[in-house]
Amino acid sequence: MEEHDEEQHDYVYQLKPLIVPGLVFLILYPLIIGGIHAFSKLPPLELRVLIGIYAVAVLVIITLWVFGKSKHVIIDKGQIIFQSLLGERVLEPQDIRRVAFYFDDKGQEIAQIRTGQDLYYVSEFYFPFPELMSDLEIFIQKYDIRSNLSRHAAC
Repeated sequence: MEEHDEEQHDYVYQLKPLIVPGLVFLILYPLIIGGIHAFSKLPPLELRVLIGIYAVAVLVIITLWVFGKSKHVIIDKGQIIFQSLLGERVLEPQDIRRVAFYFDDKGQEIAQIRTGQDLYYVSEFYFPFPELMSDLEIFIQKYDIRSNLSRHAAC
């Protein structure tokens, strides 16, 4: 048990659920628009609008990828650290008011960490999720944080 407490555990955000649909769009969209344009010669204004939509989509997908790539949850020495491009938020045990575990309407497990003013969510998008949930459960028990862990474990 002591070894587990001394180790830092870093959990990264999985990008596949975000990026794969975006890449499919980036590949299919020009093929479909090119096919439509080849057969019906779209007016220049409509073609520019469709190209603009594609360019905006490319920028949004790249932004999501960069932001998702930077997201981490680290459990280390009595702290839970949320990192991303937007900054780093360190949660000490005394900062955490409650941790709620539940399943969403798709059956995915989610942990909601409530501080005085903010909510933080940990979901199956973090890898490796089972280890993250185990570390979170140990953290809750070690620091006696209010949660629905015993009720959730029975589910």
